[in-house]
Amino acid sequence: MDRKRIEWLFFIVFLLIDLYLGIEIWRSPVNLSNTDNTQSTSIRSEMRADGIDLPAHISHKQQSGYYLAAKKRNYLSGKLAGLTAVNTHFSKSDNVLTGTPKVLVSLSGSHNQILKQLDSFKNDSENVPYGAQFKYEPRMSGSNTYCYVQNTDYGQVYDNDAQLTINVRNNTIVNYTISYMGPINAVREPQLIISAWHAIKAMYTDREIVNNSRVIQIKLGYSKLTEVRGSTILLPTWLIWVENKTTKNITVKRVNAFTAQILQAGNSYSVQKN
Repeated sequence: MDRKRIEWLFFIVFLLIDLYLGIEIWRSPVNLSNTDNTQSTSIRSEMRADGIDLPAHISHKQQSGYYLAAKKRNYLSGKLAGLTAVNTHFSKSDNVLTGTPKVLVSLSGSHNQILKQLDSFKNDSENVPYGAQFKYEPRMSGSNTYCYVQNTDYGQVYDNDAQLTINVRNNTIVNYTISYMGPINAVREPQLIISAWHAIKAMYTDREIVNNSRVIQIKLGYSKLTEVRGSTILLPTWLIWVENKTTKNITVKRVNAFTAQILQAGNSYSVQKN
């Protein structure tokens, strides 16, 4: 295939992606005017009456976000030969790599000291491929499970296809599992997104925050929207950690930061307890 045909192929693929995203925006319009302050006091009162606790401050400020795209490729299998410090198992069907240290890797000290030791381990390319691109997520980790999410120039990606989990037992690294989306780039110009408070209102209105619960964290990240022509499309997402006051179970809910719609597919992520 000559160069001109390749250039036309890439042009057509990105044109299709752009058309798809345009249709998504047209189908799911949202009033992005900053009206989050309206009736916020009464809504807080209603939520308080339902036994729902909120953080003292939730931002009403809008910011910008992007549609992102990552090419679907098998990035991890090409790194197997360089992982000389671990025994590996690669699952091609779900694109997940498991690594087990060949030599005992002990951890010691305070929590922060252990995190530094884990950073040193994961950032070594002989241990973990692309490990330096992953950032620790304390709300998805436990005392024996350390969870990291893929970090990009646009923010962190919260998806099963972009996650590193290091398992520890008796202060020793047992193994890790990693999935990796690859390089991620913007495919549209930045657009306004809803505020954190707007996301909370949307969840409450749609009964996604149950009574007798506690919102413990609100964070902006990116989640998978769909797949188009061999590319994974990501969109800005408000991630909201909700704890059940009775069971203490924690779930992570997701809200489309462009449209305020609740993302039902892959809506909740399991959260490890300490």
